[in-house]
Amino acid sequence: MAFAILRIKKMNNMGSIGGKDSHELRQRETLNADPEREQLNRQVIGTIAADDVKERLSSTGVAIRKDSVLAIDVFATASPEFFARNHPEDPACREFQRSLVDFLHKEFGEDNVVSLRAHHDETSPHWHATVVPIREKTIKVGRQVKTERTENRLCAKDWLGGDRHTLSKLQTRFADSMKHLGLERGIQGSQAKHVEVKQFYTLAQEVSNKVKSIQQHFPQIDPDRYIEKTAKPDLYDRLKPEEYAKESVKKAVSSLSSDIDKVNKTVSQAKQNELIKTAAPAINALAQKSGARQSQAERALLSLGYRLDQHGGLINIQEERKEAIKSTVLHVLSTCSSDQSFQDGLLKRGIELRMSKEDYEVIGKESHKVLLYKDGKGKSISARELGPEFMLSGVSRAIRANARVEQDREAIAKSKIAYETTIAKSFVQHKGSATEFSKYLKSLQPNDIEEISRKIGRDQGVIGVEYVRSRLQADINKNELQLAADRDKLRREGHDVGKKQGNNMRM
Repeated sequence: MAFAILRIKKMNNMGSIGGKDSHELRQRETLNADPEREQLNRQVIGTIAADDVKERLSSTGVAIRKDSVLAIDVFATASPEFFARNHPEDPACREFQRSLVDFLHKEFGEDNVVSLRAHHDETSPHWHATVVPIREKTIKVGRQVKTERTENRLCAKDWLGGDRHTLSKLQTRFADSMKHLGLERGIQGSQAKHVEVKQFYTLAQEVSNKVKSIQQHFPQIDPDRYIEKTAKPDLYDRLKPEEYAKESVKKAVSSLSSDIDKVNKTVSQAKQNELIKTAAPAINALAQKSGARQSQAERALLSLGYRLDQHGGLINIQEERKEAIKSTVLHVLSTCSSDQSFQDGLLKRGIELRMSKEDYEVIGKESHKVLLYKDGKGKSISARELGPEFMLSGVSRAIRANARVEQDREAIAKSKIAYETTIAKSFVQHKGSATEFSKYLKSLQPNDIEEISRKIGRDQGVIGVEYVRSRLQADINKNELQLAADRDKLRREGHDVGKKQGNNMRM
């Protein structure tokens, strides 16, 4: 069962709104955000929340009292299982975002929703909206003769009220707006409390430190003791070494298991007697978060390759790791035009490129070792597991494409210099007159255009000729004023265009 989640926070000054911007724009440390996924975040509405709020307040001319709520921070998401993957192109993310925008506009008014940001760099996708709570109010003025007038006022109380019932109704309206997506409202009247991420990690560290301090009072299990207790093999044992080895291991494991159980019981008792007394507030807060990070259940999950996200949902660690590697590799690959730059780019982001010893892929008529990606968080992951674009053939294809783009960019840059140098010389031939130069351009025939294009751009190949041809045709279509502006620009860049500035340069 997936739930629609909505949280509200009042902001009474521009400082708190600026702090919200710093967090959402990742200008300060965010404990559970992945820097490699930051490019997936999206600005859906508005720009900088603080600027958007100021503009809304200024445009409405609203009066700001000392106790006014300037803006409302609206946090919205859904249970992790609702989203197929944490990506802006995930259909579930798009549908949730579309429905959220509709709800915000209907609930608060389109003009009041000044900013909306989507975060995809944390464990679960979520959205932060900034709402300026302005409403047009009709008020009565005058002492003896009462008259009415309308004016804009900040009135967050209309939406948030002064009690939990108003917020509860807002939660219900939000859940109703998400019903068509299969989302439900959370338990109404639940006593569960939200623990901020930073506070959660602090409490978890407290518990961890307490556990360590208690465990130091117990002797560590020495594995060598069980090896020493193993009897030496006699003649019969030497004749059947496999049976001897199995029996010896069985005895050692049995003895070790018994000792582990004793230690665990002692530690468990110590936790009940000492830890609960000294760390009761931390334990209670973590219990409201559905279990401590140091719990045996979580360690068991980690051993199975899973972890809990901030909402209690299961995350496959290996799949999450693959997605992180994919995102990093594609980001690096998008800017690389050589094998070396690709390897260097990955190393800067903590990924080492290796080659498989046994697996090969066929490229053309040759066999090449399959690429392996190692991020330091486990065994290397084969490119086969990540997809075709991460295989050597796919990587090479992308690098060649980038190299061609880079070559084309250099060819165009050189062709641009050659063309502008030629144009400057042509201005010199026409004594700096834009009028005479325009007449010359208009007199060019198709054969002349083709000959000039080839002459100037041939050193850079086909792309150079095409660039010169397009620039020349564009200049032919310009009027005298536009050509005069081009001439002046060339002069400012250091070209000789026939006459110096201030010498009554003619059009």
